[in-house]
Order: sequence, then C-alpha cells, then structure tokens
Amino acid sequence: MGKQELKPKYRSLAFYLVLLAGAVAAMTAVRQCSAPRLEQRIDLPAGGDTLNVAIEVSPICVSFSGDTLSGPYYDMIVQAAGEMNRPLKFHPFTRLNDALEWLRDNRCRLVVADIPITADLRRQYRFIEASDVDRLVLVQRADSAGEVSVYTQTDLAGHTVWVPKGSPARMRLHNLAHEIGDTIIVREDPDYGAEQLAMLVHIGELEGGLTVMSRDQAEMSRRRYPDLDASVEISLNQYRGWAMMPRDSLLMDSISAALKRHPS
Repeated sequence: MGKQELKPKYRSLAFYLVLLAGAVAAMTAVRQCSAPRLEQRIDLPAGGDTLNVAIEVSPICVSFSGDTLSGPYYDMIVQAAGEMNRPLKFHPFTRLNDALEWLRDNRCRLVVADIPITADLRRQYRFIEASDVDRLVLVQRADSAGEVSVYTQTDLAGHTVWVPKGSPARMRLHNLAHEIGDTIIVREDPDYGAEQLAMLVHIGELEGGLTVMSRDQAEMSRRRYPDLDASVEISLNQYRGWAMMPRDSLLMDSISAALKRHPS
C-alpha cells in the first residue's frame, strides 16, 4: 500500500501543545537530573569506555516526570552499566528506523526499545531478551459507553491502521490481511513513534483512529489515557528485546549477565 503522511488537520493545536509540554519536561530533566544525561545529537557519541545507548522515549523505556528520568528499561540498563562500571550516554529516539541506523553506523552500540524479534531482524542484529514475551495489540478509542469500531481481527477489513515508519508491525498487518482474506490499509507515519500515535488516537486526531503497539506499551498508554482500548490482539506471543550488532558479542554477554543477576 502507498504511504500517506498525516494531513495537517490531524496535527492539531491540542496535539502540538501536548508535545510541547513533553519537550519542556524533557529539557528540564536533562538540565537537572543527576543520572546519565539524554543527549540530543547522536552524531556526537561519547568516546572511551562510555557506552552510547539509543533509548526509545516511551513509558516502558524512558519517560519524564518533573526533573526525573524513569522507566523500566532505563532503570535496567543503568543498573547493568553500574555493575559493569561503564558510564552511559543516552540518545533518545521515537523512530526505531533511526536508532537501527545509528547502530549500523557505529554511532551507538545498543538500542534499548521494545523491539519484536522477527526472523528478518535476527538476520541483521543480535538481541538481548530483556523482557517476557509480548503480543501486538490494536489501540483504538472507546466511546463513553465502552463501544469500539473493531472487536475482532476480521473487523479490520477495510480499515486504516497507522504504524511508525519501519515498524515490524507493518509486516504483521500485511500478513493478517492475507489471513482474513481482505484489505487492511497500512499507513506508516514518518515522524511519530508508537506512543505519539496512541496519543493521537486518544485526542481523536488520527485518520481511521487505529494504531498497533506491544501489549505492554499499550497498557502503559492506557494508564495515561483510560479511554484507549487494547483488547484486540494482532499477533501471537513474540519475544522482544534490545538490539546490538553481531560484532559486539562480548559486550552483549556482559550486559545479559548483569541483567540476569538483577532481573526487573
């Protein structure tokens, strides 16, 4: 299917205000937090023993509360690096494609994100399985009576579903279209990650009103936006992990060992 960018009417003032608030929180956290800093320029990786880490800005990876950086994955890698006596430099991202490009170009050595480990990605990267298996789910907004537009996978026929550009969820949706014997219109957004698309669903500014993300991500988004529904499963269980290049096997073994000693 051809890709369409979000039309201007879907980039409303309300959404920009939410993003602005997030940006202000991020800058405040970067200035004041005594933990490892979030660096905005991946073209300036730290040298020496510092471990350059690309980390997804999302509730499960890293988010901002006042002047504090937090998130399950953020806490895990900080603890593992501390045990290894390795300083960290974080490079935040919202689009997985960007982070994987930094990894291939050796501008970072680890991508911390909720990445579904597909056969295609396994051929290119090695993975640290930092969490339990998870599933892809459909995220949509429920009305005041709890009604939604899609109740089963079959109901997706003819609907438009948005995913971040380069998301592995795109291929799953194309396969699902074959399974149900009908068309699912898959649109890739070039600018926003999964959390931002869920936010657009919440404020009613996403064409079609449907996106896909991992169940863990969806549950965290639902805590912020209780009107979101994530009851329709799109995939079977998938392993999810953090990506590294095959050449970094020794570093991968060290991080994996540290995580196993201090599980989340």
